[in-house]
Amino acid sequence: MLTVEEAKARLQGVCVPLATIFKDDGSLDTESTKANVQWLIDQGARQGNTIFIAAGSGGDFSALSSEERREVITAIAQVSAGRIPIIASVQSTDIRETIELCKLCEDVGVDVVQMSGAYYYTVTDDDLVAWVEEVARHTQVAFAAYSHWYSGSKYDMPADVADRLLDIPNTVVVKWASPSMDNYIEGFRRFVSRAAVVNNGPMVIYGHILGSRSYISHVPNFYPQQDWKVWDLLEQGRYAEAERVYDEFMI
Repeated sequence: MLTVEEAKARLQGVCVPLATIFKDDGSLDTESTKANVQWLIDQGARQGNTIFIAAGSGGDFSALSSEERREVITAIAQVSAGRIPIIASVQSTDIRETIELCKLCEDVGVDVVQMSGAYYYTVTDDDLVAWVEEVARHTQVAFAAYSHWYSGSKYDMPADVADRLLDIPNTVVVKWASPSMDNYIEGFRRFVSRAAVVNNGPMVIYGHILGSRSYISHVPNFYPQQDWKVWDLLEQGRYAEAERVYDEFMI
């Protein structure tokens, strides 16, 4: 299991929710999914500028069977072969499936798993913490505390709850976002010293200034050079230029 310091060193750069490719008949196209991952590596994805998210919401995990999710996660891990850090999606309505996916991720070399606690349904703070605590009893894989206020239940995780999740030894990453600017900034203030922080919100440049080591972007699935340019500028502290390059494309 990754330590916090190992997670901070390894999980840096643009965090890419990899597309899951399907055939015309709706069946899984694993070979094309693997080819897209290899294409990203050939374009220049490496540890330090890229993190892969396997079978996340951007990878249509909610449209996959349990076996297909396992197949996608395994395929991405095989192509990456430890060269690029991987976060895999293990959220489910069934905690037993989450636990089994965590065990698979351990076996295939996934670095971190993200779970939203009872999928995207409404959840209480105590329920969420209890869910993650129970999963931690069955696996040694590292966790990302995952705030996903924009999906499903619109649950805006309080910073206090993420703090409680960070008390669980598996939790070494926080994938952080909030519709509340106070909660958003408070999360960065609290977590950058305790975890590797992935900015899951839209304020890419500000998030880096506040201490995040990564930000989410779907763009590298087809144009990785755009976000790598932004990331390089962020790492150089050239924030005004990074904002200009980011806005010219995204806006």
